[in-house]
Amino acid sequence: MKKKSLVGALASAALVASAVLVPSAHAATKTIIVWADDQRGPALKKIIDGNTTIAKGYVIKVSTYANYDALDGAWQKATAASGPDIMFNPVGDGVRYGKSGKVLPLFLSSHAKGVFSKTALKYGQYQGKQYALPLDLDTTSMYWNTKFGPVPTTFAELAADFQKAKTAGTATVGFCAGDGTWGALPFLTALGGGAWGVKANGTPDITKNNFANKALATNINKYALGSDGKSNGLFAWDGWDGCGQAWLAGKALAINTGSWRLSATKDAKISYSIQPTPTIDGTGLTHQWTGFGGAWISTFADDHQVSVGARKVISYLASEEGALAYAKATGRPSPNTAITSSLSSDVQGFANAGAKNGYVQVDALLGDSTGGSNWYDVLDATFKDIFNNGKDAQTTLNKGAKILAGDWAAGITKL
Repeated sequence: MKKKSLVGALASAALVASAVLVPSAHAATKTIIVWADDQRGPALKKIIDGNTTIAKGYVIKVSTYANYDALDGAWQKATAASGPDIMFNPVGDGVRYGKSGKVLPLFLSSHAKGVFSKTALKYGQYQGKQYALPLDLDTTSMYWNTKFGPVPTTFAELAADFQKAKTAGTATVGFCAGDGTWGALPFLTALGGGAWGVKANGTPDITKNNFANKALATNINKYALGSDGKSNGLFAWDGWDGCGQAWLAGKALAINTGSWRLSATKDAKISYSIQPTPTIDGTGLTHQWTGFGGAWISTFADDHQVSVGARKVISYLASEEGALAYAKATGRPSPNTAITSSLSSDVQGFANAGAKNGYVQVDALLGDSTGGSNWYDVLDATFKDIFNNGKDAQTTLNKGAKILAGDWAAGITKL
C-alpha cells in the first residue's frame, strides 16, 4: 500500500481549508432594500436599481411610494421583516429617527466632509453624529411666464399685470403656490408677513411672530381680494393638481415651485424665467423654505446583515460620481459643491435662490400642533377663511398667529 507523503497530506489539508474559508463565486447575493417617494424613486430606479457593482456581493432594490405621506406611513409600520435598509427622505427625518435609535450613524470620508456644504451636513447631525447624508436641496423659486411681459420687479407690479391679463381673458391665476401651503411662504413674505424671526446665528427666534403683521393684512386686502371680499384670483395655493394645471395651460402668470417642475414646464412649451419672488415694493427679500433631502441607513440593515453594503451605497452617493448621477437624475440642486458647475443653469439658479432667500425648514416647529394645528393646516384654514369665505384678514391672521405661537413654544424645546 502506497503512503502519502507529509507534504502531500498538508497540501490536501490546505485545499480543504481553502474551500471552507474562501467564499464561493456563486455565493448568494444579498439584497439592499431602498425606499423612496414618487419624486426621488424614479430617479433612483435609473441609477442604482439592480446595481451589483456599487457594493459587490449585494444587489440594490428600489421601491417607490406614491408620495411622502405614503412612504412615511409605511416606515412607521415597518418591522425588521418588512422594513428598508436605506431610506431616501428629508434629512430632518433621518435625524429625528436617529434620536430614537432607528438610524445608524454614518462615517463620511474627510474628502466628503470637505466638498459638502457645511450647513447641509449640520442639518443631518445630532450630538456630533452624522445620521443622514444630504443629497439634494429642497427649495423653490418663482417661474414667470414671459408671454405676460417682462418679469415684474415688485409684487405690486405682478398684481397689476394679473388684473390686465384677467380682464383680457388670458389668465385665471396670478401667483400659484405650486406645492400647496409648503410653497406659500414667498407670498406671505412678499406681502409683509411670514413665520418666525431669525437670530443672527441663523436659529429661529419664536419671540417674533410675523404671521399676523398688519402689513400682510393690508396688502391682502389691497391686492388679493375682490369687491366681494373674497379672492380675486391673484393667489392660489391648491398645489400642482390645482393652480399648477393653470400654469401648464398658460393661464397663470407665475408659479412658486421647485426644480422638480422644470420638465413639465418645458414639455408644456412655456417660455419662462426663474428668479426669487419680488417683495411688494422691490426692497428687501422674500423667503421660501429650504430643506435637504437625502439618504440614511436604518437599523434594519443590521437585522438583514447588509449594513456593510448599505454603507458602500452611501459612500458612492457621497462621491462626485454618485452625487452627479443623482443630481442629474432628480434634476435637483446638490449640496456637493464639487459638482455645482456640472449642473444646468436652471438648477444652479435654484441653488442660488436657496442660499440667498431660503429660510431653513425647521420641521420641529412647522410640524408641531400643540397650539391646535400645525403650520400647514393653519395656513390652509387661514387661506380658506380669507379667500374663500370672505372673513376679515387681520382677525383671521391673528387667530392663526395665536395657534402657531403655541406650536412653536412646544416645538423649540425639541431642537
